Amino acid sequence: MKKIILLALLLFGLASYGCDIQCPENKDLTSSTSRFFSKVTGQRALSEVIGEKILKKSIKQNITSGKIKTNITSFSTRDLKAGKFKSIELTAKDLSVQDIYISYIHIKTLCDYNYIGQNKQGEITILDDIPFGVDIVLTIDDLNKTMESENYKRIINDINRLGGKLGVFEIQSTKAKIKNNQIYYIVEYTIPFIKQPQYFVIASDLCVKNGKIEFENSKILGNSLTLDVNRISTLINYVNPLDFSLKMQDNRDTKINIKNVRIEDDKIIADGILTVLKDKE
Repeated sequence: MKKIILLALLLFGLASYGCDIQCPENKDLTSSTSRFFSKVTGQRALSEVIGEKILKKSIKQNITSGKIKTNITSFSTRDLKAGKFKSIELTAKDLSVQDIYISYIHIKTLCDYNYIGQNKQGEITILDDIPFGVDIVLTIDDLNKTMESENYKRIINDINRLGGKLGVFEIQSTKAKIKNNQIYYIVEYTIPFIKQPQYFVIASDLCVKNGKIEFENSKILGNSLTLDVNRISTLINYVNPLDFSLKMQDNRDTKINIKNVRIEDDKIIADGILTVLKDKE
């Protein structure tokens, strides 16, 4: 279960898109009688509590900070020990993991039967695809702290190397704000032969395209460079801090399809489907 949740926590770091929900068939559960006695004797409830504590401990060992709440629903004690369960649910607040900051994330399996196991080396193996429904809330502080990360600064450095070769500009800092249900992306930059830093602001709506969050209807304010927003749309989305984390992780183990995004009460709210893929044999 550790692999499932840790991958799910990295929602914005998973970058393969377009997933249809396909639930596995129930396989080799214990008998209905066994499941009944596991329930009435309290063994099932006890095993769920133990599983939740183990899961929570594993998550906390692999995040920088955050308040975590977990919930596991099983068929029976024996089934849970065998890696077969009804659902896993995770709620995290003020989460920080691998330079990604998220104020709120809620993740829950979408199928009523899920199955994981262990290989001969004792490592967790995913025996069937496991789809999760995901809800996320990001604040502007989350975005700004993410943009202070070394990984995000590497993107800016890449742009600066290109700008330096062309002798055009160098980005000094970036910052984000939310106003009137739009994202404002503020860029401080320098240009040759001018000592004072210059600024421009990208004001943009948010949309979902091909399962990921992008800037839309972007306008450039304070445009002393007379930039054409249509010509630099690719660049705008390249530095998009919402899309940035999608590029941080490998995409061999999971796929994510963002369904909806909106700005509400100065927060970015998104939902979608994340699927942890079956391990290859």
